[in-house]
Amino acid sequence: MKGRSMKIVTPHYYKDFKCIAGACTDTCCAGWDVDVDDKSYRYYKTVDGNFGKRLKSVMVPEKEGGCTFTLQNGRCPFLNDNNLCDLYIALGEDKLCDTCAEFPRFINEYGSVKEIGIAPSCKTAGEIMFNYDKVLTFDEEEDGKPLTGYNDIDGFLYMQLRNARKCAYDIIQNKKYTPDEVCLILIEYAIRIQKHMDDERDDLIANVVKSFKDEKILDKIIADAKKKKTYDSFRGFKDIGRFFEKFDGMEVINPDWLKYCDIQEKFMKSCHDGSSYEKYVIDFEEYYNDRQFEYRQLLMYYIYRYFLDAVYDINIVLKVKNAIIGYAALRHLDVAAWAVNGKKLSKTEQVDIAHLYSRQFEHSYTNFEKYSEKFMSMRCYGYSSLRRMMV
Repeated sequence: MKGRSMKIVTPHYYKDFKCIAGACTDTCCAGWDVDVDDKSYRYYKTVDGNFGKRLKSVMVPEKEGGCTFTLQNGRCPFLNDNNLCDLYIALGEDKLCDTCAEFPRFINEYGSVKEIGIAPSCKTAGEIMFNYDKVLTFDEEEDGKPLTGYNDIDGFLYMQLRNARKCAYDIIQNKKYTPDEVCLILIEYAIRIQKHMDDERDDLIANVVKSFKDEKILDKIIADAKKKKTYDSFRGFKDIGRFFEKFDGMEVINPDWLKYCDIQEKFMKSCHDGSSYEKYVIDFEEYYNDRQFEYRQLLMYYIYRYFLDAVYDINIVLKVKNAIIGYAALRHLDVAAWAVNGKKLSKTEQVDIAHLYSRQFEHSYTNFEKYSEKFMSMRCYGYSSLRRMMV
């Protein structure tokens, strides 16, 4: 490994992200526990003076190492009245724990490749993502540090999945297909790849990738899916409603999430049946026609963030479901808010809805684990149900 360094990959818009601190209309320092890594915890225990006493008074040691900060009225104890971080002010940016220094960034490592991105759970990150109306590309660079080791993965499977993900990117960004049609294709794509993974024939994944580069095959998949669908509007209507019924009992990261759950419930009651719901969706699609790229960027985000993790758990279907369900849930909430708001939806509100869903789904370990299980077991998240939801 002498002479080699870690390759860093980021979405092209990543370089535009900068925390706006107190100017943000939300805060990332409330609603969830602050997990402090062991290195930071050891340092915080050495801090002297009044601030050191303040630190020690809120640190709760964890058995596995590190600690958590005791929240005060649901807020980090160092979040001041101006929504600024007293710890940052007192000790400097380089003394923030990993959780605070990285949010809303995520980091995935595969061998000698480190992939970094930003999540829509941060409004500023969401604005950057949803305003990016170009074909998304990724920047690569070496970090310049000697590579002393890397995590152990199946190199062959990783390469197959990386090529498969590149094909998924091309499908998502192909404007010939609507976001709904992209989802229909991705469902079938995941099923076919999963079959080869289950059969331990990873070498055959390349054949699936090759076939899904042919638009004639993609056109047939869409036509077949729409034939099978014959739009059972009532069942599709009931299934999308169950997305939010099943959020009952989940950890609530931001109370505003409940507001949108109530909005969608009010909207669903006003629809009465599947036909009226479908009409709302079709009208919204026309209203939102010039902003469909926002949904493509959301699908790109999910595929970029989760797809390659199938190298660890051999479950590509779950990774693709994360993307399709995330899109379906956000589009449904957008339609509901648009309908309730007199058929208007601002970019600000759309970003807000996306950030609330992302926090619920991605930033609660409990919620994420529960939903991963539900996505694989419940009928409303099954292939047939997801196909019915696509107009």
